Amino acid sequence: MLRGTLYELVRADSLGATVRLLPESAVYRGHFPGYPITPGVCLVQIALELIAGMAGPVRLVAAKNIKFTNPVIPKEGLELRFDLTGAGENWSVEIHEGDVLSAKMSLTVA
Repeated sequence: MLRGTLYELVRADSLGATVRLLPESAVYRGHFPGYPITPGVCLVQIALELIAGMAGPVRLVAAKNIKFTNPVIPKEGLELRFDLTGAGENWSVEIHEGDVLSAKMSLTVA
């Protein structure tokens, strides 16, 4: 679980959630030193944790059509909006930094 280590939940609603990244996280010391960037796998994991918060415990079955359109550079106070659409097994996720689309993905969970 990355909550508390890489991000904190700011607010959640029926359409998704807003999280604040923690730029002092150890993740950023290794990815990449001198130019930290949020790893794509961490964005997928955050999405899974947020889906679990809406739908109960889940595990990833498949990740399709993942597109990272803008790097997520950690900085103090950075908030990301995760728009989550779906129910049951199939979820669509869009991640926005303000008005900028940073990533989108289709996740199948069980």
